[in-house]
Amino acid sequence: MSMIEKTVKLVAALFVLLCLVALATWYQTRKNLLRYCREVTAGTSLVSAKEKASQSGFRFSNYSSADHKALVTSSGVMGRYVCEIEHDGKLVVKTRINFND
Repeated sequence: MSMIEKTVKLVAALFVLLCLVALATWYQTRKNLLRYCREVTAGTSLVSAKEKASQSGFRFSNYSSADHKALVTSSGVMGRYVCEIEHDGKLVVKTRINFND
């Protein structure tokens, strides 16, 4: 086996390993975001929901104070899964997971 063939096989193996690690990370982040959205229930304070998102490594965006909605997501799921939080300004009213595909 020539040196070039060995190098190509090594690069291919590293690429496959990188893809497997990325897939595992995506799956774990997705699972954690779904759990977060399930655990933040009606009556939870908005401050607590934001703190929990931050501790979990998620981005909390209170994008529309007038509409009383906030979005929680992570770069690990590439924005495909988003926890939408409806609130009254102080307390969570409802949560749901959105799948953007």
